[in-house]
Amino acid sequence: MFKNIKKLIGEKDYGTFMKAVKILMLDAICHAFVYSTLFLMLTDLINQAVSFKKISIYSLLIIIMIYVRYKILRKGNFIAFAEGAEIIANLRIKMGDHIKKLNMGYFSKNNVGELTNILSNDLNDFEMLITHHMPELVKHFILMLYLSVYLIFFDTYLGGIQSGTLFIILPISYFCSKKIKEVGKRAKKVRAKMLARIMEYSAGIEVFKTYNMTGERFNKLEKALNDVKQESINVELSGVPYILPMHIFSLLMYPVVLYIASQRYFSDNMSIQNLIMFVIISLAFTNVELNFSTVFVISRYFMLSVDKLLSVLDTEEISYRVDDYKFSNYNIEFKDVNFSYIKGKEVLKNINFIAKEGEMTALIGKSGFGKTTILNLITRFFDIDSGEIKIGDYNIKNIYPDSLLKNISMVFQDVYLIQDSIYENIKIGKIDATEEEIIQAAKMANCHEFIEKLEGGYNTYVHEGGATLSGGEKQRISIARAFLKNAPIILLDEATASLDVDNEYIVQKSIRNLIKGKTVIVIAHRLNTIKDADQIIVFDKGSIIEKGKHEELVLLNGEYKKMYTTMLEVKEIEFLKDKKNL
Repeated sequence: MFKNIKKLIGEKDYGTFMKAVKILMLDAICHAFVYSTLFLMLTDLINQAVSFKKISIYSLLIIIMIYVRYKILRKGNFIAFAEGAEIIANLRIKMGDHIKKLNMGYFSKNNVGELTNILSNDLNDFEMLITHHMPELVKHFILMLYLSVYLIFFDTYLGGIQSGTLFIILPISYFCSKKIKEVGKRAKKVRAKMLARIMEYSAGIEVFKTYNMTGERFNKLEKALNDVKQESINVELSGVPYILPMHIFSLLMYPVVLYIASQRYFSDNMSIQNLIMFVIISLAFTNVELNFSTVFVISRYFMLSVDKLLSVLDTEEISYRVDDYKFSNYNIEFKDVNFSYIKGKEVLKNINFIAKEGEMTALIGKSGFGKTTILNLITRFFDIDSGEIKIGDYNIKNIYPDSLLKNISMVFQDVYLIQDSIYENIKIGKIDATEEEIIQAAKMANCHEFIEKLEGGYNTYVHEGGATLSGGEKQRISIARAFLKNAPIILLDEATASLDVDNEYIVQKSIRNLIKGKTVIVIAHRLNTIKDADQIIVFDKGSIIEKGKHEELVLLNGEYKKMYTTMLEVKEIEFLKDKKNL
């Protein structure tokens, strides 16, 4: 247990955690001292050697010990709770820092619900483990050992019988905790699936409402919720066959031992003092033994959270050699690049091209043929299987991803805005930007005017995802971020594909301002938007089939010519329809 906890939270925080455990161990010893004082008082009473002075001394000793225990518990609990919260805060930051260094492939292989479950429920379970259960477990264990030695000291025979119950209780507790852990693993899996279904349901609520799939008719969500209910019940019930007999056995041993002790007293093998103390200590031992076994089982279950958290931290981070690198230029070169999301299913095959600094390179082709993957590889969201990707003749695989991304701005088709003001959403592009810089970026992105017309201006609150803004407005805010970042490399992924004509014109105007003098790679389906590109690359089934300027590709009379001719025909048909309607 302790080894994995140390591995999870690190040497420094483990020292803080153990400090709380040691202090609460001291409380267990002080607790035991009360029993020792009680023994002395009872011995004097039985021997009729008691006096008011002695009773006063014993009472004072117990009061002092209660005060000492109060100070110890206050200190121990403060460290366990307050410092424990600090430990969890550090762990959350540690987990966050680690996750952002993972390859994007990790998130496609691992259910989002699973990761959400680990970062919420498992972290909360671990907090309970180190702030409550582990200190209590150690405290009860120390007190149980102390009372066991005490019982054997009073009467070796009876103490041996009473302490011997541990050899039955502990194995039962272990097998019980093992069973609960097995069921608990299943419960955590179905809880992760439930979270994934809830997130899916929330994100697609409009579609589900449209097709009348809400409520009970959304079977996947309903099944996930029922599975969680059933597995939660299973977790609770899985320990009953062990815990109930274990508690009954432990409780029954007390009257059994009491009966044997009485026999030994009446056969003159035990003094009345020892009998009385044995009755008291044996009852205390039984209660501590029951508490220990219960906390042990609970702690073992909560250790599942440690395993889950370690499974994330043990995931290998993206490798790199240098923390920062200053590129000599911003040419992007793909050299013999091959890549697959799933082993054996290549998405890109032998890709070779150079996107030159200060020029626009356009990627076109049917959906699913690797265009967006190109952008994901430039940003190191994924690592290639073979070949090289270079910026300024330097392999990007050697650079710390955060350092690499400082040189890149991306404008996506689907813009995501955080739940905050428009001002803060633009500021994402440059965290230390001044108000003047943010406004200037907004003006360059052609969004200053519509922002000023909003009731709150730049302080207007944006709901999650930007639900209160139009597609064109969100896109321009995204471009404002890119202006603010002022990165030398611009990656545009279908930035205007979902916009109407008016918004497309405004956004295109903003993009033209943005890309001046930059290395630009753009994905586009509307060929009229990339006719003037310095280089057009045509993809088909993960391979480059054509490459060149617009005029060169038209003369090739290949795939690009077909696509361009089709576009002209469609535009002509639309023009004739509009003319007819007029």
